[in-house]
Amino acid sequence: MDNLEKQLICPICLEMFTKPVVILPCQHNLCRKCANDVFQASNPLWLSRGSTTVSSGGRFRCPSCRHEVILDRHGVYGLQRNLLVENIIDIYKQESSRPIHTKSEQQQLMCEEHGEEKINIYCLTCETPTCSMCKVFGAHKDCEVAPLQNVYKRQKTELSDGIAMLVSGNDLIQAMISKLEEICKTIEDKGRQQKQHLCRKFDALCSVLEERKKALLLCITQEQDEKLAHVRALSRQHGDHLEGAAKLVETCIQSMEEQQMAAFLQASLILYTLF
Repeated sequence: MDNLEKQLICPICLEMFTKPVVILPCQHNLCRKCANDVFQASNPLWLSRGSTTVSSGGRFRCPSCRHEVILDRHGVYGLQRNLLVENIIDIYKQESSRPIHTKSEQQQLMCEEHGEEKINIYCLTCETPTCSMCKVFGAHKDCEVAPLQNVYKRQKTELSDGIAMLVSGNDLIQAMISKLEEICKTIEDKGRQQKQHLCRKFDALCSVLEERKKALLLCITQEQDEKLAHVRALSRQHGDHLEGAAKLVETCIQSMEEQQMAAFLQASLILYTLF
């Protein structure tokens, strides 16, 4: 039980942890009240819980390993509670508060087979308490036995050591979980950075393509305007030629109606020069 009790001592108040118990990122445990006292001392300008003003958080060092603990605006109330340690404290206090049986009370535990014999030995072979008469004459005469008090102390010590190992194992598991959470955060951060980098590259590429698109569209528009201007000029030129030809035809028809031969011949000579 002594080993277990050492695991349940707060390094600040040097007393058994007072619930609620909080676990720091470095996997050391503190009473939340003690953690808050250290935090307040390291951050005197930080406002206490319940204030209407939003605080930006703060930091303090673990009293066990000096690891720097950075807290958000919730302060120590944002730290995770160690429910396993709290449950172990409850069990330990219950066991410690049990009354110790006096010698007279222990004598009341009598052997069922030998009614007048008290149970004072433990059968290691059958793993059950028994009396001396059972060892000498009874069912356990061929079994290996040990004094009941020795077995009781040994099993108490083994159970206490087992609980202490569970507490230590819980700290290791919590450390592993924190490490895995850090790895997850690193993966998320790297993924977010890669996405941002890819988006920037694609945005730059899209910008280049957009500029190239505008340049090509401008070239096509200029070429289109030049071709349209040329074709329209040709169309106007042929239109003017067609109009002139129509007028010439009209003049020729009028000349054909001339009755005077001399006048017709004179007009025809002029018309031939216009063809």
